[in-house]
Amino acid sequence: MNKVITVPKNKDAEVRLNYNEALHFELIEINLTIEEFNYLWDKGIFHLINNICNSIIDDNEDESINDLNLIKKTHQELNNRYSECKNIIDMFQYALTYKTSIHFYF
Repeated sequence: MNKVITVPKNKDAEVRLNYNEALHFELIEINLTIEEFNYLWDKGIFHLINNICNSIIDDNEDESINDLNLIKKTHQELNNRYSECKNIIDMFQYALTYKTSIHFYF
């Protein structure tokens, strides 16, 4: 099963994403291999995100974070603790740049 992290590029795409109608070019996505997912899981990345955002990112779970304040706080903490995990940090930065959300389809 694919593990995808998605950030809509604008509010219209964010709404369409909720109805599974967003177009590919309206989204920034990273597809994690199982090895990448396990690496991030073992490092505690998702645990950190869950703690800050009161979310439930887990294997076989879909989750989204819509609060820009939580996205900003998570971005800062990831930068401080896991600066080597640039792809995840970048996704949080995209959500801040576009003022949208970040979605985890696991």
